[in-house]
Amino acid sequence: MPSILPDWERKFEKKIQDKELSEREIAGALLSVIPSHAEWDCFLSNVKSEWENWNKEIERFPNNLVVLYSGLAFFEYESNTFWPHFIKAIGSKHLPSNQQNEINRAFSKSARTLGLKIQKGENRTNYIGSAVYYIGIPLSLWDGFLEICEWTLWRKDWKELCGEEWEENIGKRTGSRLRLTKFLIENREAASFFIKEILEAREILIEDENLTIDDIAQASLLRAEYFEEVPETAEFLRPKNPESLFQDRAKLIFNEDRYDISLFLPPVKKEKLPAKWSVGTLHQDAASTPDEIVLNKSAFQEYIILKLESGDQSEIQRLRGLKPWALFDLENRGRLVNFNRNVLPLRNYAIISKEKIENFTRKGFEEEENLLNEQFELSDGTKCFLTRLWPVGKFAEINLKHLDKESKIRFRRAARIEAKFFVGKRERAAWFTRLQNRLKMEGLPVLCVSIPKGYFLDDKAVLNNTFKVSMDNRKADGQWKRYTKKVDDDIDYYFWEWSEKPFMEQTKSGRFGDFQELSKCFRSPDLKGERNLSIEAREVRFREEYNIYLDHSKFGMEKCWKNLPGRFLLWFLLCQSTEGMKWDELILANDIIAPELRLSYSLLRKYADRELLLQRGRKWEIAESRAALKRSEFDKCEMKYCGDPSILWGLYRKMYYETPQLPVIEVIDKRGDVPYLQMIWDMRLQKILENYLRKEHVKIGNKLWNH
Repeated sequence: MPSILPDWERKFEKKIQDKELSEREIAGALLSVIPSHAEWDCFLSNVKSEWENWNKEIERFPNNLVVLYSGLAFFEYESNTFWPHFIKAIGSKHLPSNQQNEINRAFSKSARTLGLKIQKGENRTNYIGSAVYYIGIPLSLWDGFLEICEWTLWRKDWKELCGEEWEENIGKRTGSRLRLTKFLIENREAASFFIKEILEAREILIEDENLTIDDIAQASLLRAEYFEEVPETAEFLRPKNPESLFQDRAKLIFNEDRYDISLFLPPVKKEKLPAKWSVGTLHQDAASTPDEIVLNKSAFQEYIILKLESGDQSEIQRLRGLKPWALFDLENRGRLVNFNRNVLPLRNYAIISKEKIENFTRKGFEEEENLLNEQFELSDGTKCFLTRLWPVGKFAEINLKHLDKESKIRFRRAARIEAKFFVGKRERAAWFTRLQNRLKMEGLPVLCVSIPKGYFLDDKAVLNNTFKVSMDNRKADGQWKRYTKKVDDDIDYYFWEWSEKPFMEQTKSGRFGDFQELSKCFRSPDLKGERNLSIEAREVRFREEYNIYLDHSKFGMEKCWKNLPGRFLLWFLLCQSTEGMKWDELILANDIIAPELRLSYSLLRKYADRELLLQRGRKWEIAESRAALKRSEFDKCEMKYCGDPSILWGLYRKMYYETPQLPVIEVIDKRGDVPYLQMIWDMRLQKILENYLRKEHVKIGNKLWNH
């Protein structure tokens, strides 16, 4: 690695000269020239120590000057705040405006000499805009830029939008992120080039899952920092297996179960072994399989330098440390998150700091059980402070100031199109039984597509032209209709409205005199049996499949469920998945199944206290279902139940053949208790009830809970 500015000049000169003149004219031309974060720090260190002499002859190092501007644009871009970062980079306290103008002129001359374009603003040269153009998308704007890429997947006409239409659409998509809005509007050419390249990279990586970033031409645009600082990058480029694009990068991880802060070590190719990892004074042999090194106390520094030494070769990765504080995504394996981002996904997080954070406020997170600045001790005895952030709404926010650094982060659900499958709405959401690899259910399900507001000029038209519903490869007859009730300020919901006869089959053939005769040749088939249902938008490689078994309904059962879900809502949401549900998934399910009812975080905790629910990492899941049966007056069997309501649907279908009068299910919601269900059966049916419940692994006792 160079240690003086003349050496850096030669290094950057070679990298720039290796590019054809035509390559230097496109947006992002210098992105691959910008050093890695670790090298960038070394470069800035040399800039500071040699600035006094360099400033006397500013045009002496044209390549260094262009890279300095471009690197600051990449690592430190903030609208209209270039010079404070430049002044800090050169180690000065102040830079008079006349010197700024002189440096700008030297930068412009250097850029032209190297064959780089200079952007023009309104009657003046746009120096900062030029530097941004050379690197493409600044690191601080990358997360928002990915959402724009997601939008362009669906808006095939995005390149043809006129200036006014582009500004209007970008404004809708970026919302309150003014820096991103300004950047995308003022640098449309650079942004458009990047969008095209990223979409092509996505197409290639989805098509061939064996390819890595290094295998595609567009990889020069996909710097490691984009993946490290914004994990959603991999989720966008390879939605089905994002982790496959992360395997060669080290990651800082918080494991709350082991009280450890560790560094995930990627596998090392066999030809590089033997090799050794080192972090400061910590050393560990490298392996061909993933490994980790426990840091704990050593993690509390601004940056962590990880070295891999193999023979005479060495590789360096620079990772953000825990100073002054750190934010970990507990739903993404406890990975460290870039807290310099303005917006983050709505998930469960933890903030860790060595010193107590004094100025700290939060909104939209649970506060009763998860206090601010809880004292926490790591496995090596290191004392620190921990704040868990568990969202309880659709939006959340934190504001804090620690060691003179102010931060404001908003948390919200991802702005992307999603397709969802539900057996039904309200009480019908639990009318299913899980078979080995499919759901047994009555009637056709509820299909829903959620679309961020303002995605299309006409959402309904796009949906009906693009999203096709099929069963066993037969196109279904119906249409997408917007849900008119206001559920979410940022998302619109569209439900598939099945036609009266969504599938028809031909029974006769021949020549017919009129349409009446012709209509008699078609009939609606009996759909009972195993079926494969799908929602597909082929143009964007979007496909969701659902395996179901359709059965005939039992007359009169619906009146027994008329009181549901009511205050038993949580169970109707949680039974939708055997894998558990994240908070944002619970919110979405609530919006679709019973939007008029309110999801209660406190009830989740109360059920968990009674060991009926379990929180495993990011997800809530059903731990067990319970029933209590006892003889009541008039020779009746009183059954109390708390658990998976889909088990009751199977029970009612069975009991349909055992009794002419199925009981109505009541929701019991006593003050100071948690809601449960109650049914009154004939006493003669108790044994049948118990046998069925045990078969479904329901815990049967005298009481639902002992406390």
